[in-house]
Amino acid sequence: MKKTIFLIFVSTLALLSCTKDYIIPEKDMVKILTKIYITDGITSTPPHNLLYGHDSIEYYEPILKSYGYTTAQFDSSVKYYSRNTEEFDIIFDKVVMELTRMRDKVAETSKTDTQNSDSTDKSDNLWPLKTRWNMAIEYSSNPSLGFDIPVVGLGDYTISFDAQFYPDDEGINVRHYIFFYYDDQTPVGVRENPIFATYEKDGKVHSYTYKLTLTNKQITHLKGWLYDCGNSNPTFKRNAIFSNLKVTYSPKSFEKLDTLETKNIRELKKSLKKVKPV
Repeated sequence: MKKTIFLIFVSTLALLSCTKDYIIPEKDMVKILTKIYITDGITSTPPHNLLYGHDSIEYYEPILKSYGYTTAQFDSSVKYYSRNTEEFDIIFDKVVMELTRMRDKVAETSKTDTQNSDSTDKSDNLWPLKTRWNMAIEYSSNPSLGFDIPVVGLGDYTISFDAQFYPDDEGINVRHYIFFYYDDQTPVGVRENPIFATYEKDGKVHSYTYKLTLTNKQITHLKGWLYDCGNSNPTFKRNAIFSNLKVTYSPKSFEKLDTLETKNIRELKKSLKKVKPV
């Protein structure tokens, strides 16, 4: 509703003003539109906000005044840029870039705070099993070293481990296979973001680290097998050691700018472009 009011407000200014033309420089137009967009987002997003319930228009004039401009000058500028679409495209591209920069700065601050909060606590490790496995003697309890970890939320999941395979290991094409999963009532379910790689059987310790980014709210688990092979006979000789198994989670928010904000910016841009030059 308030987004519509804002668009009507801008369109009305552009169509009705009869004041002397004044063009706000591109740099300031970017700042003004960014601030207007943020203000409009705040006043349009319930609940529990002091600005919520007020018409957004009340807040646009002070924004213009804070940069030393009037609504009439803003009107003239909208009319000018609507006639010069290439310049308008550049302005809106810069608005999107500025909002993205602000979004990334907030996300980075949140990520840093999360990492600094009890970063050495063992509870940070989501790995549900032992952190060291000698497959030569422990394979019977978990032949493929499978795991099934409930996801915490959207964001980054990092799995890391060391693997040491000896030349006499008889596994065929042994690999690790890691993926996000949810049950869609099919035999194998839905597997997303799969990661797989085969091991070298050289007796050396190799370290592996993978980051999987979860953006799908349907996902329920991080699953996989660290000893996935093609052997049909389960009694073959295994000679491999897995150690330092760890899974960590770092939350992320993807929706605000990547969906709602980007969509609204595009709608705003289209509306302003429809303004007929006088």
